[in-house]
Order: sequence, then C-alpha cells, then structure tokens
Amino acid sequence: MTTDIEVTSTQNIFQYNEVYNFDASKVGAELVLSAASFLINGAPNNALVAVCKFIFSLIRKNMYGYEVWVIVGNSAWQPNTRIVRHRKLWGALKFQGCEILGGSDPQEYFSEAHEKLKFFGAIKISKASIESMIELIVKERCSYIILVPENFKIKNILSLGWSGSLTEDLNVFHEVYKAGGLLFKRMGEFDDPEWGFLSIGLPETIKKILG
Repeated sequence: MTTDIEVTSTQNIFQYNEVYNFDASKVGAELVLSAASFLINGAPNNALVAVCKFIFSLIRKNMYGYEVWVIVGNSAWQPNTRIVRHRKLWGALKFQGCEILGGSDPQEYFSEAHEKLKFFGAIKISKASIESMIELIVKERCSYIILVPENFKIKNILSLGWSGSLTEDLNVFHEVYKAGGLLFKRMGEFDDPEWGFLSIGLPETIKKILG
C-alpha cells in the first residue's frame, strides 16, 4: 500500500506552488520554509495509518537522533470545575475513549482565563502508537505531530498553546523549525478522496527526511 502514497514537495511555501501556500507577510522576509505532502486514497483512518507508517519508515532511515511527539490541545475553553482540573487533558481524553497506546513521557500545561481552562499536552510516540494516535488526531483538530531532536524542550511548546490552524500557530511552528524539526498536519476533510499529512520545516530538514 505504501507504493500508492503520493509524495510531493516544494522548496518554498511562500512562493506559489501546488503543495502548500503560506502568506509571506506573516513571517520574516528572509525566511524560507519547505513542505512535503504525503497523500493516499482511502477511508480516513486507514489512509492516515498507512501514511504515518510510511513516514515512520523515513524517520527510521533518515532522521537518526530525532523523536516523534503528538501534541494536542483543547480547541474550546473548559469549565473550571474540580472534575476538569482532576482529569486534565490526558485523563479527559482517556475518559472519552481516546488513549494513545505505546506512548511515553506524557506532559501537559494549562492556561486560565475568565474562570475557564484550556489544556495542552504532548506525548512521545512510537510505531506501536500509530493506530491509537490516528484515532485521536481524527477526532481532535487541535493537534499536530512533530519530529524534533532528542534534546528538544517540549515544555517550551506547551506553554505557548495552539489552535490547530497553521496560520494561527506560528509561535509553535517557529519553535519546531528553528530546532531543525518538522511539523506534520493532518490533510483531508469530510468526503475528500485523499488523506495524509503535510510536513513543513527548513529546506534542509525536508530534504533530509525525503532522502
């Protein structure tokens, strides 16, 4: 099935291309970022699992010394109740039936405003985590996969928070690419025939993972 995955890339997302276009006015004029898309036809979960396994094979082959994390957050403010504070993010997701299997080092952070809470969390994943991670990503739009060096300080991202929209999450984006990492965003909506992931990072990092 991996032979059916379509991989396309662009050298500069700030110049018109057929992979992903980003408004250059939102970032520094000298910045150049590349992107690669990994797409396949199929039902959402099956397609995303296949693409993720393919990406993991590239990581194992070309990205020695890197770790994979999934980051997820609340898209809406939560009531500041005892139950919400007790369950936090990962406890609440587990209660909803969304538990990432085979993950390690779960971390989370919360922000508070107007007597309400938002939680943001990260968990390190392995190949054994893929199926359960995809179930979570399909349900939770406020999520990304990030590939970062082993010494990356994941807490730096948690305190920033994110929305799940690339154009709104430049602060998180910046932390990832400046460390030489890649950010992966789910691609595919509703009845789209193709599903997969978009990866964005510095040109040399995109080139490295693609081999």
